[in-house]
Amino acid sequence: MHNPAPPPLGDYVSAGLVAQLIDLGRAQGLEAATLQAEAGISPEQIANPDGWLPASAVERLVHSAMRASGNSQLGLTLAHRTAPSAFGVLGYMAQTCGNLQDALDMINRYERLVSDIGFTSLRHEPGAALWCWDCKTSNPEFLRQATEYILATFASLARMIRFPDSPTLLAVRLRHAPPADPALLGRYPTVFHCPVYFNQPESALVLSPIALSRPLSHANAGLHQALEHHASRLLQQRKTMQSLRDQAKAQLALQLRQGNASRELLAEQLGMSSRSLHRQLQKDGINYRDLLDELRHEQACHLLQGRQLSIEVIAQRLGFQESQSFSRWFRRLAGCTPGEYQRATPGQTGG
Repeated sequence: MHNPAPPPLGDYVSAGLVAQLIDLGRAQGLEAATLQAEAGISPEQIANPDGWLPASAVERLVHSAMRASGNSQLGLTLAHRTAPSAFGVLGYMAQTCGNLQDALDMINRYERLVSDIGFTSLRHEPGAALWCWDCKTSNPEFLRQATEYILATFASLARMIRFPDSPTLLAVRLRHAPPADPALLGRYPTVFHCPVYFNQPESALVLSPIALSRPLSHANAGLHQALEHHASRLLQQRKTMQSLRDQAKAQLALQLRQGNASRELLAEQLGMSSRSLHRQLQKDGINYRDLLDELRHEQACHLLQGRQLSIEVIAQRLGFQESQSFSRWFRRLAGCTPGEYQRATPGQTGG
């Protein structure tokens, strides 16, 4: 019997979290219906808090919100207003953990209940513990916004520790460059309440090592146990649903190589009708077109970074009739042209 593989990184975001972010944007005066339409997100997709949205749609949503608001620090703004409930059971579990080390371990185990766009890890260096978050998107602007959003929400959890002998959060390191406008730099210490450094090897909160063992202010062992039992069941369901998505992407990748990708053929290869495939994917918060776009985008980024094929050849390999249509499609998903993306990323030796 086939064992479902863990869901791949960079695929989905919880519809519940996206709905919360849209509500926060609405409170900032943004027109939710317009943003959703521009991102290709239907009301039905976010109506179910247990549903899922493809990361590509969330990237488009963030870009639309930035354009509409003119706010280049949207991630920091949203993080400042995000309640733990936005992260569902994960948010509540984090608060009920006994200490920060337990919270970090728990987030590492269950973060797939919120999204697969990144993962947490803990690294130690002399005099500090680094709470790292790595985002797997290839979209540089979304990478900045997502990283700042996640680290700012992590920092709010760290601030639940109060003790006078040593600060909990020593500094914040960000892999990306500082904002082009120097006037925006003052926002970072206001949000994080500590020094913030850019162009770092990793994006992380720099914590006092003794902070990891200090108790959190809302620790509740009984409630935490009940929440974790619920989270375990949800995670298993997530893996089961994701296995169809993995199988579909693997078959689509083969179809692209053979130059004959279609929903009807995919359904036949998976042993179901086209209508049944649509229903099963819809349960996972995605449709055939989103899945094809997701796979094409992943392959396009890999091939562009390899620099061994021309943009025209890459377009043909991904099923586009002409390079102009490929360039328009890529710009819609990544926020830049294939050439701009290639120039902004380091080359790779692989093909």
